[in-house]
Amino acid sequence: MTTNQNDTEEKIKEAAQRIFLEKGYEGTTIRDIAEAAQINTALTNYYFRSKEKLFWLVYESLLKEAIQSVQAILDKPIPMEEKLMGLIDHMFETQAANPNLSMFLMNECRRDPKSFAEKTGVGCHLLEGGFIQQFQEEVEKGTITNVSAEHMLPLVFGLIQQIFVGRELHMHLFQVDESEFLTFAREQKRIIKDMLCTYLFKK
Repeated sequence: MTTNQNDTEEKIKEAAQRIFLEKGYEGTTIRDIAEAAQINTALTNYYFRSKEKLFWLVYESLLKEAIQSVQAILDKPIPMEEKLMGLIDHMFETQAANPNLSMFLMNECRRDPKSFAEKTGVGCHLLEGGFIQQFQEEVEKGTITNVSAEHMLPLVFGLIQQIFVGRELHMHLFQVDESEFLTFAREQKRIIKDMLCTYLFKK
């Protein structure tokens, strides 16, 4: 493959990553990507054949990395409270660095859950890891409120995601800039941690 071909492919992939993240899979067209890459649509189709192929080529490794970073925290041999607080901090910082990521992940989980689970390995890793067993042991010992990990994990993910899903609306309603929003978001994270600790852990 020539240098020009490599450069063209990279331009297309960079444009695809940006547009998919902004509009999601369903809201993106090959024409959108071609225009962002300043390349004609026929050439984009020539290199990548289909939107689906291009999507997974661009995002499979990114999604796997996101899932694996969460899994690494869940598998750490540390106390459950420290683990959950670390998970919240990690999710917050990841999404603060890229506010569009929350909606993107939610849309892809909804759009094609089977492909998402298979290509990222999220189901196997979560079920095979020690987090669920550790959580259940803490429940049985009476140190954690009697709630399942299956209920608790979506609660944690959902609370953090909602901060950034509602980012644009919050900035509009309260007339704040990005710096002021981030200050609000960090305080929101503190409240979430306090609420979860109060609910889950029996001191």
